[in-house]
Order: sequence, then structure tokens, then C-alpha cells
Amino acid sequence: MSRNDEQMTAHFNRQEFICCCEGRYCDGFPAEMSRELVGRMEAVRMVLGTAIIVTSGVRCPTRNEEVGGIPYSRHLVGAAADCYAPGISVYDLADAAIAAGLGVIVYEYEGFCHVEI
Repeated sequence: MSRNDEQMTAHFNRQEFICCCEGRYCDGFPAEMSRELVGRMEAVRMVLGTAIIVTSGVRCPTRNEEVGGIPYSRHLVGAAADCYAPGISVYDLADAAIAAGLGVIVYEYEGFCHVEI
């Protein structure tokens, strides 16, 4: 099994957090995902009882700039993820994430939450 297939928690695989540049600018993991972040996301998943879909995990600097990320984004160091939970409002996801000790930015109209440690 390659490191990219590593199961980080019961429900999150390392591959889910790969840089969304699709290999154009980096090898997929310019930084490792924070185990604390992923562990807290697992706790949120358990509370909500449904999958959490990661749309952006770790990012390389070039991809971060392309998507409009701030220069010191927590994505750059593997300490943030953008995600949503199918069938769950972004506000319910945000409440569960806050209860799990995560920092949250709600992107209501885009339909996702940014979570970070």
C-alpha cells in the first residue's frame, strides 16, 4: 500500500486531502495533513452520522494563489480543509466543527465550510 492510500482515521484516507493542482505544480503533498485536524474532522463526522466530503485539503503555493487563497493560508501547511456534508446544512456542519474545536469559515452560497486548526 502506498503512503497516499494511508487510512488516517476510520473514515478519512490521506488521498482525500491531496493538493487539487492535480500534479501540475507539486507531487500532491507539499505538506502533510495535520493529524489533529483530521482527527477533529472524524469527530465531526461521527456526530453528524454522515460522510464529509473534502473539496480542498493541502495546497501548494501556486494552486493556493490560483484559487484565491490568502498568502498565509492554513491549507499551505496541512492545517485546513474545505468540506461539506451531503444533506447537512453548512451551518449544522459549522456548529459541529466548532464544537470539535475547529476554526470555521462558512461559505454559505458556495455550499461548504473551511475548517482549520
